[in-house]
Amino acid sequence: MASPAKNIRREPPGPARQAEPLDAVDRQIIDALVADARITNRDLADAVGIAPSTALMRTRSLMERGAIEGFDDRDQIDTFTSRVPQLPEVLSTFHTSGSVDYLLHIAVRDTDALRDWVLDNLTTDPVVGHTETTLVFKHIPGHAGPLD
Repeated sequence: MASPAKNIRREPPGPARQAEPLDAVDRQIIDALVADARITNRDLADAVGIAPSTALMRTRSLMERGAIEGFDDRDQIDTFTSRVPQLPEVLSTFHTSGSVDYLLHIAVRDTDALRDWVLDNLTTDPVVGHTETTLVFKHIPGHAGPLD
């Protein structure tokens, strides 16, 4: 199900409106994002008829100019954060800062099971825009820290 974009303007606010008006491609990008805020960059590029690198550059420019203030769907995020920790393979869920929003510590049988788990539980979720996998080869415990 497409998630509608929130906080998207059809014209940049204030002085940016006079400095850089939206052209036809900008408007097509905004229209596509309003229809589906979770559209992939590749699908956005295809819908507008431009290269993926151009779509990404234009979307970032629209954000910098204030025409797009952000993408969110709080209900979908709440559903994700309620559903994922309940999955039997999930040992821990961490809400993080930085380039990723969530870090999941999961345990599965092997790399085939890992691939299947990611495909079945993450890539099909509309709130998940990107996945990245890190394998732990060895755990080297430290001390308990100053909090004991």
